[in-house]
Amino acid sequence: MSLSSSALARPRFTALAVLFLVLAGVWLALDFPSTEEPPVTVRAATIISFVPGASVQRVEQLVVRPTEEAVRSLADVKKVKSTVRPGFAFTYVELRPAVSPQQLPTVWQRLRARMEDLRPQLPEGTFGPLVDDEFGRVAVMTVGLTGAGYTAGELRHQARAMRDALQQLPGVERVTLHGIRDEQVQVVLDVAAMAAKGVRASAVAEAITRRNIVAPAGFVELGGAYLPLTVTGDVADPRQLASTPVPLPSGGSVPLGLIARIERVEQDPPLGGAFVDGAPAAVVAVSMAPGLNVVSFAERLRTRMRELEAGLPVGMNVVPITDQAQIVTRQLIQVGQVFLETTVIVMGIVVLFLGLRTGLIVGAIVPTTIMGTLAVMKLLGIELQMISIGAIIIALGLFVDNAIVVAEDMERRLALGEPRQEAAARAGSAMFVPLLVSSLAIILSFMPLVLSRTEMGEYLRSMGVVMTITLLVSLVLAVTFTPLLCQRFAQHHAELSRAARAVESLTGWYRGKVQWVLRHRVAYIASMVVVLLASAWLFTTVPTELMPPSERRQLQMAIELAPDSSTRHTLQTSQAISRVLSDRQLLPQIASHALYVGDGGPRFILALNPPVPAGHRAYAVLTLAAEVTHAEAIARLKQLMAERFPDVRFEPKRFSMGSADAGQAEFRVHSPDLERQQAAGQRLLEALRAVPGVGDVSTDEEPPIPQLNVVVDQARARAAGVSSAEVARSLDLILSGATASQYREGDTALPILVRGDLAVRQSAEGLAALPIAREDGHGSVPLAQVARLEVVRQPASIQRYNQARVVTVSGKHPAMTAQALVDQVAPLLAELRRDGIEVTLGGEIEEGADANEAMAQFLPPCVLAMALIFVWQFESVRKAAVVLASVPFVLIGATLALKLTGTTLTFVGTLGLLALGGIIVNNAVLLIDAIDEERQSGLGDVQAIEEAAAKRLRPIVMTKLVCILGLLPLYLFGGTVWQSLAVVMMGGLALGTLITLGFIPALYAVLYRVRASKA
Repeated sequence: MSLSSSALARPRFTALAVLFLVLAGVWLALDFPSTEEPPVTVRAATIISFVPGASVQRVEQLVVRPTEEAVRSLADVKKVKSTVRPGFAFTYVELRPAVSPQQLPTVWQRLRARMEDLRPQLPEGTFGPLVDDEFGRVAVMTVGLTGAGYTAGELRHQARAMRDALQQLPGVERVTLHGIRDEQVQVVLDVAAMAAKGVRASAVAEAITRRNIVAPAGFVELGGAYLPLTVTGDVADPRQLASTPVPLPSGGSVPLGLIARIERVEQDPPLGGAFVDGAPAAVVAVSMAPGLNVVSFAERLRTRMRELEAGLPVGMNVVPITDQAQIVTRQLIQVGQVFLETTVIVMGIVVLFLGLRTGLIVGAIVPTTIMGTLAVMKLLGIELQMISIGAIIIALGLFVDNAIVVAEDMERRLALGEPRQEAAARAGSAMFVPLLVSSLAIILSFMPLVLSRTEMGEYLRSMGVVMTITLLVSLVLAVTFTPLLCQRFAQHHAELSRAARAVESLTGWYRGKVQWVLRHRVAYIASMVVVLLASAWLFTTVPTELMPPSERRQLQMAIELAPDSSTRHTLQTSQAISRVLSDRQLLPQIASHALYVGDGGPRFILALNPPVPAGHRAYAVLTLAAEVTHAEAIARLKQLMAERFPDVRFEPKRFSMGSADAGQAEFRVHSPDLERQQAAGQRLLEALRAVPGVGDVSTDEEPPIPQLNVVVDQARARAAGVSSAEVARSLDLILSGATASQYREGDTALPILVRGDLAVRQSAEGLAALPIAREDGHGSVPLAQVARLEVVRQPASIQRYNQARVVTVSGKHPAMTAQALVDQVAPLLAELRRDGIEVTLGGEIEEGADANEAMAQFLPPCVLAMALIFVWQFESVRKAAVVLASVPFVLIGATLALKLTGTTLTFVGTLGLLALGGIIVNNAVLLIDAIDEERQSGLGDVQAIEEAAAKRLRPIVMTKLVCILGLLPLYLFGGTVWQSLAVVMMGGLALGTLITLGFIPALYAVLYRVRASKA
């Protein structure tokens, strides 16, 4: 017994099962897990090392190279990128896509073990290497804690209390703090007073260390009880340190307060900071546990935030920065509108062709399929996000075809006089295999995406999975629920609808064209092949990009000062920039902003691409004002920032939907000869700047920065009783400072730093007079007596990619794709490569090539599987060949549609092209199936082809019209991510259908050697 017969034999069970499916979907939809973007496993980690005082070259040789070699010893590593700066190394490690999420903890643990093994081999004083494998977590909400008049320590204290409270909220995965400016207790030495008394700076540090202690002193047993002993000395107030006795070389001691000033200040030099709308801030970022609805979670989070804000000190406020729930809400409203419009269009076409009664029967499959899909998605852990929702909308125009075919076959059988029960059962069972094959063909066209192992493949994977779920659910419903509705409500229409009559009026004309095609079959096929080849050539001229820019109502802006800028100067400049950004009269295009100093702050979207952390860099997230376009805001920012801060480089841009910047061309230049490498990078930079209309052009090669060398005269030093080591120690203690102890305040421990006064640290002339302690501990000598100062130049940074030095040049054109910009400098690239310079493309071009290559690996097996399915259906290799031969012709319509609309082909558009191959074969399947049916009824070969083509014209036109017009709302209102796919599919289906209506009969006649009738 077939599935249809079983469903009809138990109508109550079938109806209740469908009702249960719908109710389950409705219940799940009320709080369905939802996020802004699909979850993607970030297979990357960062490694940071600090080597105070080391030059760039020394850091590269002694730290970065051993680190990269240790990282590369892991077989799972795909690429290693390093940025080297004076005293600092930042290494980015990316794993191969084949590493599963379950394997990541093991891989990262092995990476940490490698770094621990490396630590003893690094130079003395190296801090690190520190591994961070959690920077890929996405925060669903970020807020800034601000308060005029409050210190950094007070903001930090309240931010930590808020973090601890929010961590208790159900659904919170992680709460992180950013822009926190820690405090420190400084013991500022009076260098002149110390020199007069002969006190060494190291003696001051030792005195503080001996006094300010928390240490065990044993215990005594009295009366059968243990009494622990504590020794006083831990200061309750930093000012108490002033009474600390510092020993004198000649005997006795001097109170610390007479030779030093004790103060509690913000961390100096600052390591980072944050500003929100012009005010210093501590930023709190909250990540959500997977599997939750971000909208309902955010509502609970906002409620808790309001409760916590009410308990803050007067004048301290919580300022929203980003809220993913608001983005998701807007997306759901937009998608809901598109879904309703698509449903209305699809239902309208069905009613026009089949009449109101049959149209409603067919339309019943829409809500049942959607609810069933949601239920299966919940079981598989697939969240509602922009990709999965778009897949449901795309599938809407496809899965309705299943119900259309069954309902139309039912009407045909009723017209032939079959009993209602038998007609319904036969309609469902007879159509099951063709519908199964057509559904599997579409599913197989998405399998390369589902099986590919790249970040882009993982990002879009839910599209193929949801399409599979939707088509299979609709198939089951079409052969069970639709026959049940047809049995109860369908009736034979004596007259066709107006739309159906309009198509039927074309049947005679189409029959004549089929006759002409059969008589000129070879010429027709040859002409179509020529058109296909021409389209293939034209297709190579279509502009391509990986993903379009994000439509978020926000901008990102990288801020870069001179490479030798101090972090203090960067912080001060960033605060001035933040004040300008918050001035609504100067900049009405920006509603609010957050600015991070030293790093990019929290990752609040998956594709966040902040600059590599550096002391001279900052990063801003800008929210646009209402009715302001991205282009307007970018233009105003470039103009205003250039006027106000001419020495600072600004790069305002939209967010991207991929890990690389959308539209940006990147060139990695490498040569063993560093001078030739630099020259090649400069030539490429100039060539990009020469492209008319080019926008941002930059290179990661920075100008050299000054370095002050202390050249010790070894003979004089030996005579004075000092060594190079003592010179370094004395200077480091006075200028950088030494941590002598900790001041403990509640659960916070502030370092007690012994150092020289700021005036000493900001005067190059005063360095010569700094005292250098004698090694025998008796007095000191001025630095000028044993050394001279020498200014030299050193590289500001060194960039490395896969263990080799590289120079990366990037460019962006407002009217060109990244590939088009690469084509503009192609002659220079060819010349450089001929000269032995290695130039490789990075950014979105490299990412797109990886994604396409990963899909191409699975394309042949999927095509083979599709061919086997058709052979199984028809039990004929020739018929399967006819079906597959129709696939390439979708390129004609897709190419023309892209060119006529001026649409760029994105990676999602490429998926649409693959999907077309699975959809267009339905035309061939319907025609061949009808031809076989007519031949079995006794018609001759030619008459069978003509009659089958005429009979299948109306269902083919109707189903493809449903698909084409059903994509129209997605193209107009679905957002930029879907425009390329919609254009490709609408154009490919329109022209592809028209071409295959003639091509399939011609090719069938050629392969089966059908003799054409004479005219």
